Amino acid sequence: MKLGDRMEERNNLDDFGTSDTYKLYRSVYEIVHPAISKRNISNYKIILDDNLVPLRIFYPKKISKIEKVIIYYRSNLRLVQGIKNYTEVLENLVKKLDILIIALDYKIENTYSECVNNCYETTKYIIEGLNRIGIENNKITLIGDSLGASILTSINMISKIKLPREILLYPALNLKGEDKEKYPSLEQNNKLDLLTLPHLGQIKRKYIDDKYISPLKLDNYTSWPKVLVITGDLDPLRDEGKELALRLRKDNKSPKGVNITFASHGFLNSKDEESIEEALKEIKKFIAKKED
Repeated sequence: MKLGDRMEERNNLDDFGTSDTYKLYRSVYEIVHPAISKRNISNYKIILDDNLVPLRIFYPKKISKIEKVIIYYRSNLRLVQGIKNYTEVLENLVKKLDILIIALDYKIENTYSECVNNCYETTKYIIEGLNRIGIENNKITLIGDSLGASILTSINMISKIKLPREILLYPALNLKGEDKEKYPSLEQNNKLDLLTLPHLGQIKRKYIDDKYISPLKLDNYTSWPKVLVITGDLDPLRDEGKELALRLRKDNKSPKGVNITFASHGFLNSKDEESIEEALKEIKKFIAKKED
């Protein structure tokens, strides 16, 4: 199969690998404490203004008392050479971390900016709902994966509420393709991660508008929450993530970024078990750490 054929095939994939229906829900309490959960996964939709926002909820083994929650902004199979769908990825995370995960099933249907605004309103709604049922921000972690991490950084730039701590997994931070000379990994790793740059180019051409501002263009990050940045050493996007980690450490005392040796872009959605385990150790440590 040719590269172009593989890319077209992935374009037709559902990122959660499912055609399951989603049901409407009345409150955040309902999704955190379901009456019945088959396979420890439930599908819901939030009604926000005129939008229906799909969510997929992944429950740990014991759901009688949920104390910690992850809100997850998944990547897109169009951007990575993933061998799993995101149901498998998040089922593995729930198993390893023993924590409830609320995954946003976002889609970029018009522009990137509109997608960010929709994700922000959804995030705000979920956080406020979790706070009302006693799950405070120090028990919530936001995790962005690749393009999902890009969306999460954009949410940081427009948010009018205090956001919980965050983990950015191999973030895509330079969607306009500017300043390539500053990031040698774009060329160094391009032949090792063939699909990442072409697909970022597709996103740029189709979705990026004049409202988009790279988080790397900001003067400071003092208003951001604590952020852990995890990069892969063989990822074309490595240097962008490392630069953001250095800036965050300087401006808001975020922990030092973690760069995983021999890991490529999207490794969480791969068979690279060593890289996955190393990332999970860092994620567990970051989630367990008490807020300052």
